[in-house]
Amino acid sequence: MALKNAVLAACVSLVLVAVVGAITRAEKQHYKNKVVEMFFHAYNSYMNFAYPADELMPLSCKGRVRGVDRSRGSVDEALGSFSLTLIDSLDTLAVLGALDEFSEAIQLVLRDVRYDSDLVVSVFETNIRVLGGLLGAHFAAVALKEKGHHQLSWYSDQLLEKAEEVGQRLLPAFNTSTGLPYPKINLLRGMEYGDVDKTTCTACAGTNILEFAALSRLTGNAAYETKARRSMEAIWMARHRGHDLVGTTIDINNGQWTRKDSGVGAGIDSYYEYCLKYYILLGDTEYLHRFNKHYTAIKKYISNGPLLVDVNMAAPNKMSRSFMDSLLAFWPGLQVLWGDIGAAIHTHDMLYHVTQRHNFLPEAFTLDFKVHWGQHPLRPEFIESTYFLYMATGDPYYLDVGKTVIDNLNEHARVYCGFAGIKDVKLNTHEDRMDSFVLAETFKYLYLLFSEEEDLVLDMDDFVFNTEAHLFPLSLATSPLPPSPSSTTSPSSSVYVNATESTDQSGGPDAATPTDVGGNESVVMTRPLVCQKDSFAAPYIQADRYRRMMLQQCTVSRFGIRPPPQRKRSDGSVYQSRLSVSSLDFSDREQLSLLKDMGIVIQAMSDGRVQISHTMQLARNQEDAEEGWYLMQEIIKAMDAQRAMGGGGGGGGGTREAKQVWILSPDVEDDKIAVGPALFGPDLGGDKDYQVAAGLVILEESSKACSTLPGDLGLSGKIVLIPRGGCLFVQKVREAQKMGAVGVIIEDNVLTDHNADSLPQTFSMSGDTTSGDIQIPSVFMLAEDGARLRDVAATSYGEEVFVLLTWTRKKGEEGGEEEEGEEEGGGGSG
Repeated sequence: MALKNAVLAACVSLVLVAVVGAITRAEKQHYKNKVVEMFFHAYNSYMNFAYPADELMPLSCKGRVRGVDRSRGSVDEALGSFSLTLIDSLDTLAVLGALDEFSEAIQLVLRDVRYDSDLVVSVFETNIRVLGGLLGAHFAAVALKEKGHHQLSWYSDQLLEKAEEVGQRLLPAFNTSTGLPYPKINLLRGMEYGDVDKTTCTACAGTNILEFAALSRLTGNAAYETKARRSMEAIWMARHRGHDLVGTTIDINNGQWTRKDSGVGAGIDSYYEYCLKYYILLGDTEYLHRFNKHYTAIKKYISNGPLLVDVNMAAPNKMSRSFMDSLLAFWPGLQVLWGDIGAAIHTHDMLYHVTQRHNFLPEAFTLDFKVHWGQHPLRPEFIESTYFLYMATGDPYYLDVGKTVIDNLNEHARVYCGFAGIKDVKLNTHEDRMDSFVLAETFKYLYLLFSEEEDLVLDMDDFVFNTEAHLFPLSLATSPLPPSPSSTTSPSSSVYVNATESTDQSGGPDAATPTDVGGNESVVMTRPLVCQKDSFAAPYIQADRYRRMMLQQCTVSRFGIRPPPQRKRSDGSVYQSRLSVSSLDFSDREQLSLLKDMGIVIQAMSDGRVQISHTMQLARNQEDAEEGWYLMQEIIKAMDAQRAMGGGGGGGGGTREAKQVWILSPDVEDDKIAVGPALFGPDLGGDKDYQVAAGLVILEESSKACSTLPGDLGLSGKIVLIPRGGCLFVQKVREAQKMGAVGVIIEDNVLTDHNADSLPQTFSMSGDTTSGDIQIPSVFMLAEDGARLRDVAATSYGEEVFVLLTWTRKKGEEGGEEEEGEEEGGGGSG
């Protein structure tokens, strides 16, 4: 009730916005030119008084040098003695059309800037500002060079090389058991420094995937994007499963929330931003699905009219604090990208009302819009949302908002050496700081707000902004993610895979050629191009622009991306493979014919597996034989990667102990069923007696769970029995997991004469090298035992059947006692 009253009071206090007259073109140009002058007042002050320091101290007219000037605590962790403000300003120079200055600034970075200082820096800030700044400037330089701008005619991917160095220095932070990165790293010594903080914020761990994905696709090194995806996956899996909310800070070792405040502001903000923007940039619909789930939860629990209040993620009906922070001002802009324009307008109006009260948006303000924390370091988030709303609506009201921001900056923040942050908005006092984001974001968004299309040397429709407003081209989606690294293996003539499963494995490392053992030919595994008309859903405000871009860009990207290596035959000629591991389907007659031409023979074995062998002499000709040899090496590597990684799960390598299913329903005799283990997902047993008990849901034999399952099956919190066939084991488990299942039993689709007790020693379900997302256990059951389970369910007279997935020793048997303890998982009961 208190929360509702506060919201009501806030809504009542909002002033209705008067209708604004159309701004003239001349006035718009005047303010655009004013922004250019303001930017160069700040930029030239930095270059004249501070460079090569990281930041300008605008009141002292000197550079801020870490270790020399008084420490500001964690704020200084953005500074790494790498001329931060210059790097952060690069693509703003390009956007403003200051191409002479842009070219000169790039050359200064290449000549002067180093990234190996013996300093501990924020992984998050270094990623979004330095790595993002270098990549954004690289993309801008390539685009401008292609457009024929002579200032960039000399440029040849040098910034990309610098970006790769920064990426390499950040990678060690991601070497954790959960995949969540350490929050800080030493630029020179990696993780080898003093006390290492083991808690990170959600935004810190979830704001890497745009930069790392771009770096992977530019360099051909999949490690970056793989690491960033794993970190995003850890956050997604740690969300509260009942509410789909995330907390503010998380332990990187165990994935447990250490602060359960949930909102859209400080500590969480850009995680949500990157969920949506990764989809927009690269077309991965899984991330749109995640954002949609989060967004529904935010609308239900955090949005209260125009207000956005923090709640406890485990008890979201309770407000966890009585104020809002300024970082949430980015949210209306993200709502525009998602398409919720009405909600964006209302929250933006509220933020503008606070701004009008205090000249600037305070770092924190109460629900009745009083100052809670009066600092304002000239943040960009409010003007970012203003820009997106103007682009979406064309309403001149937002130009009036921009004019207010510009006038307030000049009146209250401008000093002789640049622009000074506001120490207290109530007193209009200054502090001696001008953060790099003022040049990277604040002035960039203001310039774009007042610019006409013909003013811009770059087409903004070609790009997505990272959270520091650096430019990432939509054409990145046409560039394949390179194969993930895995262990090198010796060639073999045959391998075994499960008979009814297609092989959707990723490729491995470099392979020898048939004529040059020890060669360096790489497997080329590409993701589907996002070039279909349905790639972006209709409700999104920029969907038409993105769709148009994607249809135009279904070619190799022009942004310096190194093409994947091509195959060479023994005579030196180059060719493109017709099949890859990820596309194999043994039920496809056309593929089987191609495999036969290559000398690859498929044989069904009596134990239900398939033997794949390759004999070069059986191939139709020498060229087909060599292509078959390459494909065979891919298959071998994929299978070895499964064994080495245990399918990417958490259960101890490529072998696991036998498992059991216990029928817990009453009046069932001989309740133990032997089942085979899965080499992916958590291991039943493993290092401790991990087991799962729940009610059983049985899918019809026609339902293979190879695609999204209907929501009315009631899988949430249940163990589900799924028939085999149609797709990979891991795909079935993944689909069940999406619907909230806590365990999966996969039932064989062929009656056999196997001895059930020997099954666990002869059969295990393998996954693929991308199955690290599986967080629920699964087992394989013979068809005879599956039929028995179905009979039990059919004769239960409406009572629910409960089963226990466990290892070979039941709780209470010798060596199998289970200790009571707190349930693992992210945040909350249930």
